[in-house]
Amino acid sequence: MTHLDDLRRHLEPHKAYRPVGQYLVRFDDARRARMLLMADIITAPRRSPAHEAHAQ
Repeated sequence: MTHLDDLRRHLEPHKAYRPVGQYLVRFDDARRARMLLMADIITAPRRSPAHEAHAQ
């Protein structure tokens, strides 16, 4: 993802050019979606009921 962040920083000064500005809007929307998906994947594991009973 670092490469994508670098690309965005490189394009930012050119956002006044309409196609670049439109691309950056879509780029940011897609980045947010990727981050949400990653947050769903990288969550703390849930404890199973068997594990909970054993811990008591």
